[in-house]
Amino acid sequence: MCLLYAPRHAFRRRAPYRKPVSGTEDLPIVKFRRKLARQAKPSVSRRKYTKASSSIKKNIVVFSSTGGGGHTAVSGGLCRYLGDRYNVTVLNSLKTIHSPIDTLGTITFGKVCGEDLYNFFLRCGWTNLLRHYSTAGTKYMGWRHGTLVKLTMNYFKEDKPDLVISVIPYLNGALLEACEKLNIPFLVLTNDLDTTNYTVKVHPPYYKKFCYTVPFDDEEVWDKIKALQIPKDQVVVTGFPLRPEFFTPKNVPKLKRKFKMPSGKPIVMVFMGGAGSQSSYRYVRTLARLNMPMHIIVCLGRNERLRRNISKILLPEGVTISVFGFTRRIADLMVISDVLITKCGPGSLCEALCLKVPMILDTTHGIIWWEQLNIDFMMKHRFAEQLSDYNNLEKILPKYFKDSSYTDQVKKRMNSFKYRRFDETIGPLVDQMVAMA
Repeated sequence: MCLLYAPRHAFRRRAPYRKPVSGTEDLPIVKFRRKLARQAKPSVSRRKYTKASSSIKKNIVVFSSTGGGGHTAVSGGLCRYLGDRYNVTVLNSLKTIHSPIDTLGTITFGKVCGEDLYNFFLRCGWTNLLRHYSTAGTKYMGWRHGTLVKLTMNYFKEDKPDLVISVIPYLNGALLEACEKLNIPFLVLTNDLDTTNYTVKVHPPYYKKFCYTVPFDDEEVWDKIKALQIPKDQVVVTGFPLRPEFFTPKNVPKLKRKFKMPSGKPIVMVFMGGAGSQSSYRYVRTLARLNMPMHIIVCLGRNERLRRNISKILLPEGVTISVFGFTRRIADLMVISDVLITKCGPGSLCEALCLKVPMILDTTHGIIWWEQLNIDFMMKHRFAEQLSDYNNLEKILPKYFKDSSYTDQVKKRMNSFKYRRFDETIGPLVDQMVAMA
């Protein structure tokens, strides 16, 4: 105890006294060094003491991915929710501890990894290739399960955390096995409605310090994990993991003035996720041909190459546009929009649901199989419409512009939909998991 509360300077090694050479006592440099020494010497009233070990923050490791934009958004949100009380470290799994299994990264000497190829397919809208790529990835991760467990255990042996959180699919079977062997609590935080990909190599009997989350208390969501036979007390409904800004009240008129939105026009937002997509360009071109007064908000994500192509589109009179690159103001842009045209990823759909913005779901290039439940869920509750052909936009869009009663009914259904708020559930859940360590 005396060591714990000893002043910090007590442990410093003091340099041996050296008598100054005769004639150097009055040199400016010697006077300056003596002055610094006097200032550095702590007084009794200013001594600082080390804090007790009970106040040291617990360590949390979050496994994330740059495949798409959803996992990055969720891990960033966790840092903001938990960073005040815990030391949160976010690891890009396939670019750090699990990089040895990334064949593409090995071949290209780390210049291109498997996630980069996934994002390339996503930007191009090559849905069929994404399906095959996902199927191959599931089999490959299952085949490399043993290697994944060893790599994870080697990393945790050097620096054992108090809690491991995974927001990514495919690797959770290996992470669960490693955590069980090292007695580390493990939380799978799903950010899909269809969580099948999160259960690769996950099977009973289950580790007692393991917890699995689902976003909504919905029958179709529960059906996807029924075969896993996870005990009910180890499955938690947390609400969809949205960032804090989506739960913050918004002043819509003020935001419209801030973004210099024109008054008296309906606002259409085109947002194809953080990775961006060529579909954004096609939608702007289609909207320009409708010859309807509107303002278009386009969010390019990380696909800045689209900006030049979109700037070349000739807009008719009455149609204006605002183009944004990758931005953290998605919540503000979304809430000022009258309708959102977006891909079928769960992140943007649940963001719009939280902000009560009607949606048009883009299925013009087909559907990735794990996103089918997203469409079914939104259509079942009549929160959105599906668009499989650009030409049909002319029939769908006027309902949101000319008939305010239709939009009001959609927003009313969204308001009446009951769901748990992630900002209220994640803190108590993490506290409970860390207490198991």
